Amino acid sequence: MFNRIFKLLPVILFSLIVGCTTPGLSPDADNTPPKAYFSVSPTIGDSTMSFVLEGSNSSDAEDISQFLEFRWDLNCDGVWDTEFSTYPYLIQHFPVPGLHKLRMEVRDRHGLADQAEATVETYGINHDTSRNIDSRDGQAYRTVRVRDIWWMAENLNFGISIRDTQMSRDNGIYEKYSYQNDPTLKGLSGGYYTYYHWDEVIDYDTIRNQGLCPPGWKLPGRSDWDSLLIPFNNRGLRIYFGEGGYSGLNLTSIGIHELTKVWEPIDESPCSAFWMYFTRNFQKGFYMRHYGPCPFVISSSYIGTAIRGNNNLIRFVNDSIMKNGGALPVRCIKIAE
Repeated sequence: MFNRIFKLLPVILFSLIVGCTTPGLSPDADNTPPKAYFSVSPTIGDSTMSFVLEGSNSSDAEDISQFLEFRWDLNCDGVWDTEFSTYPYLIQHFPVPGLHKLRMEVRDRHGLADQAEATVETYGINHDTSRNIDSRDGQAYRTVRVRDIWWMAENLNFGISIRDTQMSRDNGIYEKYSYQNDPTLKGLSGGYYTYYHWDEVIDYDTIRNQGLCPPGWKLPGRSDWDSLLIPFNNRGLRIYFGEGGYSGLNLTSIGIHELTKVWEPIDESPCSAFWMYFTRNFQKGFYMRHYGPCPFVISSSYIGTAIRGNNNLIRFVNDSIMKNGGALPVRCIKIAE
């Protein structure tokens, strides 16, 4: 009898092997593919940013997540840039500015798979730059193009410098104020520290948009500032638009100066924490009393902070500055052809 069992043993073992399901090769009849979930953090950043590609929220109805494997196509060209791995994360840099389309594939231990896509945007230095020569005095200004508008990358510096104990007058002489009454003071990238009284800015003309801007240029309105800042808010406005930022616009945080008062040091003035520029929508009328750290202007959201609308509607807010006047820097714009 033992001889008979011994002869049948190979047949029994073969039947057991054929009849069993081998993990990773033959799925059960009711096995379903996993569900891919792909996220990227952050979704926008500069060309030095480390982006975290994540598939950890992917799931499978039959298997625990530890059995899932992931691979990544980093330019969505159909060629996988990594091998399958059980680690659901990938740290990636995208040094070339632009919009990058990505694909992730997740598979279960039986070989069934699912895919998902995501996008990231990277930005670098804005090379769309030029120079504009002001035909009135021959002064050159760096300019940058952001979308369809050319912006001065330096503060307007047109006119004769007068002391801040004087008031600008409608006398045919274009007048400006210089920080600390010194017209030679200039920032590293944002141009001269020059300020203007509102009436002088608009050239005593409430109809034309040019104001004191060079021929062919005009004062930006609130909508122009909004179209500049709002689309880039999640990029980090100071990194992108501040002095030395990627855009090349070099907005300066030199604050506002109340005329007839002693100049405050820029690096100590609470008002220099914000970008403040005259816009075409400046409201000259009294708004409200305000006793915050920057008591001279008010807006629902200062330029350079979180954009919540009306961010450039600046008004004077106390009796002193209503009486003496406040001076702000100016940037000019031109629609790109």
